[in-house]
Amino acid sequence: MHVKGEQKLRTVLHIAVSEFRRWLRSSRIIILAVMLVFVHMQIITTLQECSAMMGEPVGLMEGFIALGNSGVIVLVVPALFLALMADFPQKAGIDFFYQVRTSKRKWILGQMLFAVGAVVFLVTFLILSSVVMLTGCGEWMSEFSRAVTHYSSVFPERTGDYILQLLPENLYQQMTLGTAVRHTAILMMLYFLLLALVLLVSALLNRKYAGLLADAVLIALGTVSTAAEADWMWLFPMAHSIPWVHFEKYLSEPVFPIAGSYLYLGGICAALAVICLMAAGKYQAGKV
Repeated sequence: MHVKGEQKLRTVLHIAVSEFRRWLRSSRIIILAVMLVFVHMQIITTLQECSAMMGEPVGLMEGFIALGNSGVIVLVVPALFLALMADFPQKAGIDFFYQVRTSKRKWILGQMLFAVGAVVFLVTFLILSSVVMLTGCGEWMSEFSRAVTHYSSVFPERTGDYILQLLPENLYQQMTLGTAVRHTAILMMLYFLLLALVLLVSALLNRKYAGLLADAVLIALGTVSTAAEADWMWLFPMAHSIPWVHFEKYLSEPVFPIAGSYLYLGGICAALAVICLMAAGKYQAGKV
């Protein structure tokens, strides 16, 4: 039993690694460059201007925190992620070979493991990229920089500046820098994993394009409801993935418990994973 379990684990891991390598070699990976250009234009430039105006450095991790908490960014980045994963799971000849030789269940487990790996890779890539792009005006800090937290008090007449939208008071008044990084990274991973698992479920039910449509609707409605700060925004995963919307500016009592967002996103991901395994029998490799 132990040998069989170890062999099954190796098979699943081999499928995931093969899928990951194929993904990195695909033409869609150029979307990562598009993400970097967008992040630089929308976030890095703004933080550089903030640092220059305040005469103080910003925190190197504040770029990533801004990436996961800005209203405009949280529409574009999930949309780019969806474009990056649009052909997931791929249906090349090697996939049919895996299903015949190893079983559909192992192939599905390999696809889920690949999805986890792709999400972790993407979030890590965004963290490292934002840190590198901020090296000219940033420093490692254990708390939010004065350049960010004192900007509105130094320039009270500039309340509409974009920097105040990137890193709102709801964020740095309610949590430490380390906590903000942790929540932003984990919630972003769970959100992206949810989107990827929706694609996998729909493909296993032989309705791949329905999965793309479902993800697009989730992103669009999540963006609209979160931007409007509507009560029903908590029905969609986007609001749960943004740390600052869980809090008021000054009151310590959360608008929505952030632990509840972990349960929401984690619970849906777990349910989708179970559905994937249950759908193994219905999957037909040649159908779209």
